[in-house]
Amino acid sequence: METEIFTSATLVPEEVFAADSTEFSIKLILGPGYTDKASRIVFDFSCTLGTSCPTRQINECNGYVETYVDNPDVEYEIKCWDLDYKHFVDREHAPSREAMRMIVLDLSGGLKEGDKIELKWGETFGGFGPGAKVSSLVPRPNYKARIDVRYFDAQDKGMPDYGRDYMGYKRPEPDAMLRLHYKIRPRETRCLRMLKKLSHTLIVPYDMFWNVPEIDNPAEIFESNSKPEKNEYGVFEFINKNVTVKPRNLPMTESPLMEDVFDGMNIFWGDMHVHSAYSIDCAQRSGMDMTPADLMDSARYRAGLDFFAVTDHHIPYKEPIQHIGQEKWTATLNDISEKHKEHEFVVFSGIEFTDLFGDICLIFRGLPDYEKITSQHIEEVSDFYKLFGKDMLAIPHLHAPGNPSTEGIWRQGIAEISPVLEIYSDHGSYEREKVFENGRAWCKTFRKDRCAEFFIKSGFKYGFVANSDDHKGHAGMNGLTAVFSKELTKESIFEAYHKRHVYATTNARIRLVFTGNGELMGGTVPLGNEKIFLIDIQAENKLKKVELFRNGDFYKRFLPDEKMFKTEIKIDDDTPDNWYIRATQVDNHIAYSSPIWFE
Repeated sequence: METEIFTSATLVPEEVFAADSTEFSIKLILGPGYTDKASRIVFDFSCTLGTSCPTRQINECNGYVETYVDNPDVEYEIKCWDLDYKHFVDREHAPSREAMRMIVLDLSGGLKEGDKIELKWGETFGGFGPGAKVSSLVPRPNYKARIDVRYFDAQDKGMPDYGRDYMGYKRPEPDAMLRLHYKIRPRETRCLRMLKKLSHTLIVPYDMFWNVPEIDNPAEIFESNSKPEKNEYGVFEFINKNVTVKPRNLPMTESPLMEDVFDGMNIFWGDMHVHSAYSIDCAQRSGMDMTPADLMDSARYRAGLDFFAVTDHHIPYKEPIQHIGQEKWTATLNDISEKHKEHEFVVFSGIEFTDLFGDICLIFRGLPDYEKITSQHIEEVSDFYKLFGKDMLAIPHLHAPGNPSTEGIWRQGIAEISPVLEIYSDHGSYEREKVFENGRAWCKTFRKDRCAEFFIKSGFKYGFVANSDDHKGHAGMNGLTAVFSKELTKESIFEAYHKRHVYATTNARIRLVFTGNGELMGGTVPLGNEKIFLIDIQAENKLKKVELFRNGDFYKRFLPDEKMFKTEIKIDDDTPDNWYIRATQVDNHIAYSSPIWFE
């Protein structure tokens, strides 16, 4: 039918580089099946993972849209549809941050076969406009952003469009649809990263936006004493974990060894807060198309992670658009069953839930049925606790701080399943109110009672973790959690979280060991007359400072100015308190230990 409606559909350019600015053009030649009555064409864009949002607000904005119709008798109107706010954007109705994703072109009757319609976004007006800003992110090799051209033979069709089907809502079915693509390529290699794992070594080339460039011959960027294999994500893998690599005129960071770092335990790295195309905000704002399986592969083979969870939004007590849905949950569990490999790559099931106190990720020990996580009686995290007991983890994050009525109060009765707090993600740092390196954007919500500093000073026992909260296919490329464990299994990682044998980093693989009277971070030490702390750090870059905090307040600062730092501190004191370490590299990457409590 598409060939009857359109005899030709072209998109130029067909290929662009990450972060380019350019003018795009879609040209449609109408076929004999196109109606001669009033019609509607909806252009559905990829936005965040394609270009800047299409707009008609200001013609000096990135992504400004203009339309050309060569039939002079046809009148038309261009409108922008916002999926978050569920309205057409105009002077009285502002757009949301990212979800103004669709251009609706309403055309009067009188179109005929052979007529041409051209849509330009990033219209440059001969140098007056700045073009459309291409995504700086390339989420996978050979990535192609898409634009769907959705044709309706009447103007009362096609809207409202919420981007996907869900219980109680069926997305409008177009009378014809074309899918057009343009490829986004990574830019040239800017740096290398060596990730040393227990069984092998990875060399990851990055462009300036942390995409993996297209490198066929590794000898172009480094020399090595053994031959690597290039995996499906363009990362070079060495079976020899002791390989020697010399970069060719490129800077390279090198992660420390993570084997047997304390009492026979290794350090494993993971990201337990990531969203796929099944999350409502990914579906509505960016048209993101990566499935949980895609993200699991990216986390393992691109980011070099050891453990992982996809935590798509699911709020059972809200309207069905806020549910993940039976079909997508089943697909997620199937992906976990396929990708999880004990001792190689551990994958957990999980969701992101929202209650009166804000957002929280729930990680499950097993693979629960959809009916169990969608009970009508679930309104609070404690309701999940009643269903799952200790077979779950509840990990709060703080950039969505919840209802103002909760000021000064917090979730009760779930301490047994909520041992850790996410203090860093792509939303910035929620370690404390005043943050310097890797802080928060001005637009981010902050409450003094929603940061680690508040909880530590208020007597809560939380270990510290970090995750990406990624919505753009860059799993493992922001906050990371380091876990102390003797083996890489689902059970051992789960128990390490419960023991708070974890620490957070902004992404750098900083090896951080912090003990009090021989007890590893996250533990509780019987109170005596003396406190002996061991701080042992090996970083990827030079350390700018190492800071010790007592009861949430600054206590002492060290200035190592090198990658390694080790010291022992003795304090004569018999007061109950808690202590943690923050280590900051010269590139502003940070590691935050979990606290140690003396009681």
